[in-house]
Amino acid sequence: MTVALWAAEGSAADQSSVGLPEVNVTAPPITPQYKKWSPYLGNMRVEENKWPTIPCTGSRIAAAAAGTCKTGPQMSPAALGTPQGASSVQISNCSIAHDLVMTDLGNIRVEADVQTFDPDYVSGIGFQHRACFVETGYSDLRQDFPDMNQMTRSGLNWRDFTEAGDVSIMKFALGPSDCRAFEKRGPRWGGGYVWVMHASFCRVDGRPVDPADLDRVLAALQVRQYEARGNLRSAPP
Repeated sequence: MTVALWAAEGSAADQSSVGLPEVNVTAPPITPQYKKWSPYLGNMRVEENKWPTIPCTGSRIAAAAAGTCKTGPQMSPAALGTPQGASSVQISNCSIAHDLVMTDLGNIRVEADVQTFDPDYVSGIGFQHRACFVETGYSDLRQDFPDMNQMTRSGLNWRDFTEAGDVSIMKFALGPSDCRAFEKRGPRWGGGYVWVMHASFCRVDGRPVDPADLDRVLAALQVRQYEARGNLRSAPP
């Protein structure tokens, strides 16, 4: 899959070692949040300086390498059951987590967030609402990627948007570093997905991204479907 995404990549490379600059500023949204339609209640924007840091052992997304994990506000669909015709007495019983991890994988710097829910979650009022799922495809990723996180907000030269299967990807540059932003969609559930991941990664050694880098990043990121908070169902073994 990823070979096709980089079929047009050049082979020239700068062999010098170049560090990726630290980025600590959260820029204003490219499109104001109030002008963006969202299928969720609450603010979906990743704002690292406002999100509390949590242990990565309790995050819904983590990485194989040590990193920093943060959690955003829980989300709920804005109109549960209405478009899907799946009304239920548990109208409020849909909780979608939004967690983030930042890590280094050797010569690759990564920032990734996931929106996910637990289809088997059981609370005091029962199972998740049957119209509970993570949506995608309601916006244009070519416009959304540059405002995805603090890494992409400093990116330039956005180009070459490509879709292949369950992955959408776009190239950009951060200083001298070659970078990618992507959306990875998890298992289908109802009218959407169990989880949707958004991530960016940059090479910090001055070399261009190659086809194996996306596979390496995806293999290192761990999405945890089980919701431990308030769950009457035990964690899977």
